[in-house]
Amino acid sequence: MTQDAKLMEEQMLRADEFSFTYPTKNHPAMANVSFGLDEGEVLGVVGPVEAGKTTLAMVLASFAPQNTGGTTSGELSVAGRDPRQANDNDVAMVFEDYSSQLTQVNVIDEVIAPLVNRGIPRAEATDQACELLEQVRMADVKDQFTWELSGGQQQRLAIAAALAIDPEVMIFDTATDMLDPEGRDDVANLIASLKGDKTLVVTENDPDALVGIADKLLVLDGGERVAFGSADELLRDDELLDDVGVAPPVCRRIARKVDLPSDPLTPGEFIDAFEARSRSGTTTSTDVMVSAADGGSVSVAPGFGDTLVRADGVTYEYSTDAVAVDGVDFTVSENEVHAVVGGNGAGKTTFSKLLVGLFKPTDGTVYVDGASTDGRTARDIAESVGIALQNPDEQLSEQTVEEEIRFPLEKRRYERTGFLDLSKRERYDEAFIEQRVEDVCDLIGISDEILEEDPIFLPRGKRRQVTIAGALAPSPDVLVLDEPIAGVDATARAHIEQTIEQLREQGKGIIIIDHNMEFVCDVADTVTVLEDGSVAMQGSTQEVFAPNNWEWLAKRHLRPPRAARLAQQVGLDALTADEFVESFEPAVEVSQ
Repeated sequence: MTQDAKLMEEQMLRADEFSFTYPTKNHPAMANVSFGLDEGEVLGVVGPVEAGKTTLAMVLASFAPQNTGGTTSGELSVAGRDPRQANDNDVAMVFEDYSSQLTQVNVIDEVIAPLVNRGIPRAEATDQACELLEQVRMADVKDQFTWELSGGQQQRLAIAAALAIDPEVMIFDTATDMLDPEGRDDVANLIASLKGDKTLVVTENDPDALVGIADKLLVLDGGERVAFGSADELLRDDELLDDVGVAPPVCRRIARKVDLPSDPLTPGEFIDAFEARSRSGTTTSTDVMVSAADGGSVSVAPGFGDTLVRADGVTYEYSTDAVAVDGVDFTVSENEVHAVVGGNGAGKTTFSKLLVGLFKPTDGTVYVDGASTDGRTARDIAESVGIALQNPDEQLSEQTVEEEIRFPLEKRRYERTGFLDLSKRERYDEAFIEQRVEDVCDLIGISDEILEEDPIFLPRGKRRQVTIAGALAPSPDVLVLDEPIAGVDATARAHIEQTIEQLREQGKGIIIIDHNMEFVCDVADTVTVLEDGSVAMQGSTQEVFAPNNWEWLAKRHLRPPRAARLAQQVGLDALTADEFVESFEPAVEVSQ
C-alpha cells in the first residue's frame, strides 16, 4: 500500500486531485480539489455562488455522480470507502434545497422513517423521533402536514431526519439560511455537540457561522481549491476571502476599519484588542460612550411619502384550527423599506402572499394604491406590487433566464381596448422590453453569460436573483422580497442592497422578509415583528432593536445583529457595522 493510499484509509474524508463534471456541462464543477479531514473534525467550506460547495456535498454523500450523472477523476474516500461506488456510505446530508428531501405526509413520520429503516421498532422509533423534533424546536408541530410548514420549519425537519440516520459523517449544505436567528444558534450548538463524535462538513455563505466551530477550512472558487488549512488562520485572512467574494467575519471587518493593531476573529478577541488599545491611550470606552450619546451613530430614516399598501385587521386561516395571520395592521409608504421579521412559522410568508393577492384574507382588507384588493386578481395586483417568493422554484416557469425576466412584460405587452375589449393596444414594444431586461439585470447583477441558461438548473442564489429581476421588470410601486439574500454570495448581496437603495430613492416601497438581522438592520427603516401570526411590535429599526428590547426579542427567537452585540460589549451605541465605525472614529478624534 502506498503512503498516499494509507493516508486516505486513515482519514475520515480525503480527496486527491478530484474532479467532477456534470453531464450537461463542458467545464468541471470541481477541478483537481484536494483536502483531508480526520475523524471527529469539522470541515467548513466557503466560496461564492457556483464555487462548487453544493457539488462537493453531493459527491461526498454519494448523490453525484450516481443520481446526477457526470464524470469524475482523481481519488476520493469517505470513511474508508469510495462514495462513487458505495451503496451504504453512512453519510447524512441536509440539502441546500431542503424541501426536496422531505418525503412523508406528516412531520413525525419524516423522522420515524429513517429510524425504522435502521431496524428500530416503531414504538421506540416514535419516542426517538419526538426527542429529535424537540431538539430542533419542532415538537409542537409533529402532527402537521409537511407542506403546511414554513420554509424554516421544513429546514429544521430535514435536520431532524438527517440526525435520525445516525451516520458517521453529516453534511450541512447551507443548512441555516432559512432559519430564524435562534435556529441558527441551535444548529451551531448542535454542530458543536456533534463535534468529536461525528465528522462534519458545513458549507456556508456566512463565514461567521464557522467561527469557533470549523477545524479546517476549504475555500473554493470556480470549482477549484483556493486554500485549505486551519479555519482559525484562514478566517483571519481578509485578503483571501475578499478575493473570492466572501465577506470576512464581522469582527474582522470592523477591526480592519477601525485599525485595531491585532487581528481579532471572535468577540472575545476583539474586546481584548479594544481594551489593549484603550490602555495604550488611543481611546477609551468612556470616550466612545460620550461620542455615541451625542447621536453620531444614530441614523435618521428619510421622510416617507404616500401610503402604497395597507393591511387593516388582515386574518388568514388555513383551517379552523390553523390561523396563520391574525388581525394584522400594516402599512408601507413611498421611500420606505419595511422589514417583517419573526421566528420560523410566525406567519411572515403567508402575510406576504396576502399583500400580493396570492392568498385572499379570511377577514380584514388589503388596500393597494388606495383600493381594496377584494375581487382583484394576483396578476392585476402585480402591476403595483411585485414579489420574489421565498422559494424561487415556485416562481420559475420559463426555459431561459432571459425569457423568465421578460415573462411579466410579455404577459402585459398588450391591453384590451374598445367596445367589449375586442381590440388591443401594445403597451411595450420589443425595444422597451429588451432595454428593461438589460436594466434590471445590471441592477441585480445578472451577467449576460447566464441569460440563455435554464434558470431551474442554476444555483439557488442565482435562481433567487432571477426571480427578483422578474418581479422588478414591470416596475411595480412596491416590491416584496421574501428571504432575498438566502443562498447568495457577498457580491450578489451588495447588488441587492444597492437595488433596494435605488428603489427607495425612486420613491418605491420595499417590504423585506428575512431572518438575517444584519441585513435587516442595514437596509430597513421600519420593522414589524410577527409572533403566531399577530403583530407583536412595530417601530423604527432603531426602536425595535434597542438594547432594552433584546431580552424581549430573544423570547421570539430573534437576535440583534452581531455588530450591535459587539458594540454593547465595548460601550458603543451602534446597530450595524457601519454605525460601529462611525461611533468609534469620532471618539478617537476627541481623545487625540
